[in-house]
Amino acid sequence: MNRKIAILCIAVILVILIGVIIKSKQIKKENELAEETKVELTQMPKFSFQDTLGNAFTKADLQLGKPTLVIHFGNFCHYCHKEAKIISHYFEEYKDFQLVFATTDKAPNINAFMEKNKLTEKLNLIILRYENNEFEDAFGSRSLPCVFIFDKQLQLVQHFDGAVTARTLIKYTRVAKMR
Repeated sequence: MNRKIAILCIAVILVILIGVIIKSKQIKKENELAEETKVELTQMPKFSFQDTLGNAFTKADLQLGKPTLVIHFGNFCHYCHKEAKIISHYFEEYKDFQLVFATTDKAPNINAFMEKNKLTEKLNLIILRYENNEFEDAFGSRSLPCVFIFDKQLQLVQHFDGAVTARTLIKYTRVAKMR
């Protein structure tokens, strides 16, 4: 009887051990695939979103010779409102930039976001929409907010996932203006 219990225990331990090995290999493979698909930006990626009128807007529509700030936002996102308020409050720092705000929000939410953060009158601001994962696919980030700073040649200067302070944002946007 003891021998049967010992054999049963060994069999259970072997099954568990085999399961752990298989699961660890599966996790390793998933991590490798995630690393392969991760976008490492060095310059503005190719993208195709829609402006607020439903017209296509791509990388080719951006102006060379002007630094660009891309902000991924959502009206429901508290930190996105903080980022927008920084832009609005320190707008003098960003007047020479192309400001691109990208979202999945519908027009009423976009309008509410822009009005609440006093961005509706900013002429250098472009609002773009996308439906699925186009932003994530192109820019490699799902974070809200998410900020990308590009220089005059559309080369990446800095990327932030999540909220960033006014001081930090201004520091890197000044670098982008200089390049």
